[in-house]
Amino acid sequence: MVPKETLHPQLKIMRKIYSISVALLSVFALAAQEDTTKTKELGEVVITGQYKPQSVKNSVYQVKVITKERIQKQGASKLQDVLNNELNIRFSQDLATGGSDISMLGLSGQNVKILIDGLPMVGRQGTSNEININQVDVNTIERIEIIEGPMSVIYGADALAGVINIITKKAGASKISVTARVQEETVGKEYDWKTQGLHTQSVGVAFKHKGWEVGGGFGYYYFGGWKGDSSRRELTQHWKDQITANGFVGYSAGKFNIRYRIDGLDEIITNPGNFTQKQNESGDSLAFDQEYLSRRVMQQLQAGYFVNSNLSFQAQASYSDYSRQVFSSVLSQNTGKLSLSPATGSQSTVDFNGITARATALYKISHVFSLQPGVDINIESGEGERLANGTNRVEDYAFFITSEITPKNNKINIRPGLRFIKNSVYDAPPVIPSINAKFGLTKDIDLRLAYARGFRSPSLRELYFNFFDANHQIIGNPDLKAETSNSFTGSLTWRKVTGQKAAFTATLSGFYNDVKNLIDFAISPNDPAVFNYQNIENYKSRGVNLAGTLNYKNWNASLGFGYTGRYNQFTEEDKSLPEFKWSPEINSTIGYNFSKIDFNVNLFYKFTGKLPYYQLTTVNSQDVIVLAETEGYHWADLTLNKKLFKYFTINAGIKNLFDVDFVNSTATGGGTHSSVGGARSIGYGRSYFAGLVFNWDKK
Repeated sequence: MVPKETLHPQLKIMRKIYSISVALLSVFALAAQEDTTKTKELGEVVITGQYKPQSVKNSVYQVKVITKERIQKQGASKLQDVLNNELNIRFSQDLATGGSDISMLGLSGQNVKILIDGLPMVGRQGTSNEININQVDVNTIERIEIIEGPMSVIYGADALAGVINIITKKAGASKISVTARVQEETVGKEYDWKTQGLHTQSVGVAFKHKGWEVGGGFGYYYFGGWKGDSSRRELTQHWKDQITANGFVGYSAGKFNIRYRIDGLDEIITNPGNFTQKQNESGDSLAFDQEYLSRRVMQQLQAGYFVNSNLSFQAQASYSDYSRQVFSSVLSQNTGKLSLSPATGSQSTVDFNGITARATALYKISHVFSLQPGVDINIESGEGERLANGTNRVEDYAFFITSEITPKNNKINIRPGLRFIKNSVYDAPPVIPSINAKFGLTKDIDLRLAYARGFRSPSLRELYFNFFDANHQIIGNPDLKAETSNSFTGSLTWRKVTGQKAAFTATLSGFYNDVKNLIDFAISPNDPAVFNYQNIENYKSRGVNLAGTLNYKNWNASLGFGYTGRYNQFTEEDKSLPEFKWSPEINSTIGYNFSKIDFNVNLFYKFTGKLPYYQLTTVNSQDVIVLAETEGYHWADLTLNKKLFKYFTINAGIKNLFDVDFVNSTATGGGTHSSVGGARSIGYGRSYFAGLVFNWDKK
């Protein structure tokens, strides 16, 4: 736990970094304005939610793009390392299950749609009902596209807060390409070659010949856990052993293309327990150990046919098989004997299967008007001891239609849309509307405005999953209603590109979400120790962001500020309480490339402000509303990358410069976890890494 006294010098340092970043951005922006050389902007091409691949500038959506170059410069070993640096995205560790919980735009992770190449991941886990993004191999990622705000019309349930689309690497332009990576990293002060530290290895190969492309790869991720206290046997953060594999084959000829991809995961998360002080009848002390075994196979098939410049068709399908087993054992301190735990709920296996099928047609009626109808089918089934009746199934069928209206001057782009839904287990909204608009105010300034009627259907876990162990007692509810929202987003973007020397972007954006029938935990009326899912309250979130990026000669820099308000539901009972509690964020990157020696230095920084919230607690046998908060913290990574010979790159650096492990939390208890007050785990302290990347291409 970091004492408050030690935060003052850190704050002074961060104020200096903040001031320097502002000054640099100002100087570079002025330099960009001084150069009047005309040039064309080479905007990044995005595909998420688009009719066809197009530049970020021309997209009707405000899209954030994270490139593979950014990921490599950051020395990221898992996807959370990458997303953790973004505004409006926060993570917290679920120490009971070994997962990470994500939130976006002030909404929890079950409202965030996680896609791989445009198709949804299956396998939500933990009490928070979220996809564990760290089960995606970061080394297979070509880029990440993030759209904030409801995308329910196009992508359906779980896209109420937005979409994170993970786009995987393809064969590219080379006939043959081979990539490999090895990276070693300390876990705080803990490291050795075998049992401690963080060890990452990956290899990938791709071939391209005429219209064919074939490739695949393997990845290995070993995290030795983190004790934090050497006197304990139990790990504060769990040990993880993860193997990933992928393969793809595709063919493209003229107007037709087809591609198949398969991804596999085999993961073991282990947490050894401490030996109990209480002894059994034989005078022995026991330790209770747990393992979480996850396996996923995701298969994708995508195809397209272009009839002519006015008509084209796209089809996508995926099948995912995800299983998670909880394996509990008891270890004798005297004999060293390991045996299965006989406790109720200590052994379980749950299998989830997901089928997605999408088909769209794009018809360009004129230069001004285009139409895109589509069908979207999602079927998820589950089987296991922790599911009600052993086997359950949810089917979701939808028809959606969007249009794009673009006058000849190309300064206005309006995209309305509707989604019609039929679900097998809940009453879905009969229709979900949305409208997005982009206005080119000037050559360099664009305004985007959007309204969407978001929705989130109850997941299979929330409907039927019963979760009982030492830390959780949760029961599903088959009578849940779908969450719905009215959501508004807007952004004003200024881009200035001058010659080959400078490119500057500044964006002011805001959002407002009003959610009805929010699904959350509620205390069971039959047993105060048991929680179940209920549509218990309405919820709102709102926020404003200001962000800028700059590329000037060998410099690249960015600076962003976010301020998010989260609804206080207790204001409905006590009007004297504020309706929203606000929390700030600041993120910044700055890098310099020594082009003559192929060497770059990068600093990644984010300040996550304190998170205040009201909660209900009991004082002197009476229920009272109190203000609690989780402390803010600073996170920074310093990385170095050096090109070596022709095919190798050495990277090294320091992560978590401010040595963050726990932050104070004044929560008073009561919740789905047995321990929620005192401190929350954020990281495992300052760590050091070094790695080697190999890239070979044959044109």
